[in-house]
Amino acid sequence: MKRRRKLRWILPAAVLLAVLVLVGAAVARRTPTVRVAEVRQPLPGEQQTELSASGYVDSRRRSVIAPLIAGQLVEVTVEEGEAVRQGQVIARLDDRDARVVFDRAQAAVRSSEAQLAATEAQAVNAERTTQRTRNLARQGVIPRAQLQDVETAGRATQETLNQARAQLAVARRASEAARLQLAHTVVRAPFDGTVSKKLANEGAVLAPAALTGTNLGGIVELVDLHALEVEAEVSEEQLSRIHPGQPALIFLDALPERAFPGTATTVRPAIDRSKATATVLVRFQSVPQGALPDMGAKVSFLRQPLPPEALDAHGQPPRVPASAVVRDAEGSAVWVVRDGRLVRQPVLVGERVGDELSLKQGPGAGTQVVVAPDPKRMHDGRRVKVESGGG
Repeated sequence: MKRRRKLRWILPAAVLLAVLVLVGAAVARRTPTVRVAEVRQPLPGEQQTELSASGYVDSRRRSVIAPLIAGQLVEVTVEEGEAVRQGQVIARLDDRDARVVFDRAQAAVRSSEAQLAATEAQAVNAERTTQRTRNLARQGVIPRAQLQDVETAGRATQETLNQARAQLAVARRASEAARLQLAHTVVRAPFDGTVSKKLANEGAVLAPAALTGTNLGGIVELVDLHALEVEAEVSEEQLSRIHPGQPALIFLDALPERAFPGTATTVRPAIDRSKATATVLVRFQSVPQGALPDMGAKVSFLRQPLPPEALDAHGQPPRVPASAVVRDAEGSAVWVVRDGRLVRQPVLVGERVGDELSLKQGPGAGTQVVVAPDPKRMHDGRRVKVESGGG
């Protein structure tokens, strides 16, 4: 009886123990989730940075080039990416109507000049006649009334001469206007620059005052690549920390490995209501090769200028969060996540900078390492999941 009672307790206990062993094994095999951060390369001037802002590259001279008159485009002489000089011909409009108007105006000038010459000759003759008549009248050869008639005719001739001179002036002004209209059929570059966009092709009918349409009257967009600057957006509460002439570092998204010195030049006196930001213009000290308008950029406004040797980001060791470095009997190390598995990698740490440690030896920038690793869950080769939003 006692034996049966004993077996009755042993069997459930064995089953429970087996279940606990199976659950423990399943828990042990479960893939843990870890939080990661990337080993990063510190940016130049971090310790001297007053504040940072994002923006875009633009040019102080950037224009859509359009004709001053309406007309049909018959030739575009430049292509996108081509460098042009000030005064270089960019395009030509159909000039047939303008040329007819100019020729007519020139003919009117010649006609007015001939009319003026004839009137001047008549005026000279009238003046001589008036002088002779006055002499004869003084001698009593002719009556006074005849002298009055001759003087009246002379004054009329002088008025005709004045009219001829005025008509010639009007004809010359009209000719000048026609000449300008003809000149406007040739579109020239207003400054040295590079064609960034071609907006119209031969056959397009352009109107400079157009408010609709695909090209808005433009032929090309011209950009001066030697006058680039960054338009950085700074929140309004931070504006008091920016002043003209303040040194800055510019980081281009397209050239992430380099820092370019710059200077804050202007704070635009307007606030964007929707974003509560103001635009600060930051000029390159020397425009870098490869920089283009509309490139993304980040700007670090500095407390003081940096020496040239401090601009090299590769001159500083990479950094990791201090919580990622573990110290045990084997020394200092970090747990690297590589292809979804843990790899223990020894490191040689340098100075502490804020919440980070510099690495004299260890993984390179961009490597994912586990933050605040749990020693009980860290094993070489163990598969892990990266926490969503980590790194």
